[in-house]
Amino acid sequence: MLATLFRQLTLRLDATQYAALGRREALIGLELAWIAGIGRYWDHPSAGFAQRSGVGSVIYVFALSALLWLMLRPMGAHRREYWNVVAMVGLTSPLAWLYALPVERWTEVESAIGLNLGFLAVVAAWRLLLLARYLSVGCGLPWWSALACTLLPLSAIVTALSLFSLERVVLDAMAGLRREGAAERILEATDHAVINITVLSWWTVIPSLFAYAFSAEHSRRPAN
Repeated sequence: MLATLFRQLTLRLDATQYAALGRREALIGLELAWIAGIGRYWDHPSAGFAQRSGVGSVIYVFALSALLWLMLRPMGAHRREYWNVVAMVGLTSPLAWLYALPVERWTEVESAIGLNLGFLAVVAAWRLLLLARYLSVGCGLPWWSALACTLLPLSAIVTALSLFSLERVVLDAMAGLRREGAAERILEATDHAVINITVLSWWTVIPSLFAYAFSAEHSRRPAN
């Protein structure tokens, strides 16, 4: 299991190993997500019971896996069992253990915000790479279909959050940002980054949706 986890995190699982992921690996992935959830808020002074318990991270794994599973349903032979998707998502959870580092206790507020945002960027980028590899190698999608299926969930989620003005709240929660005592310029820079991500998602969601629809239709066509 440790070898599978290591190969997953280092982008080295092959198609056979992806196909072998099942309930056992999913349960282990959920345990890893639970640990990550506890670590995210263990030193947060205003975190509630639901946050400190790590339940939110487990729910996140189930919800994201359901979204990806539904997205793969129209893909014919490229679709995968739900527990296979849960295992893939759950086994990315150790990356989020970075959030457990109490950088607020080691550095000034401004430096802590920068480090937390850096952790978030690294974890998000690596998880996108892991998802793209799973879709390409594990599900056998062509590279352009894998790219569309990688970008669509991210851009759709950020766009939906922006419609309810929740994008900054979610970013602060994901990165564990504490704005109390931060300089105005740091907060402005953070908000500027949120705006850039949101605008990029607006520009990406429609092309990704069309590319996904084309991929779903293409996957149902019989091979020549």
